[in-house]
Amino acid sequence: MKATKKESVAERISTDEMRFKFERVLRAVKQGRSLTLTYRNKPLARIIPLKQEAEIPTNDPVFRLHELAEPMGPLTNGEMDVAIYGQ
Repeated sequence: MKATKKESVAERISTDEMRFKFERVLRAVKQGRSLTLTYRNKPLARIIPLKQEAEIPTNDPVFRLHELAEPMGPLTNGEMDVAIYGQ
């Protein structure tokens, strides 16, 4: 994998390297590095690590809404929309 002057953020990797050295490619992406995949020295695709999704804590109040809500009896869909969205 070669870093070029034009691409300081993304490193270049050939399709040949991708095919035969995939473990190194995977390791680089896991480390947060972006790669530009090239075919015959021409950019073909970008390999960009996904951002980690924030984990929702188990004590988040949204999981306890049924405990926190005041009993109102059964609601129609329209009544639910008004209660939730205020419309």
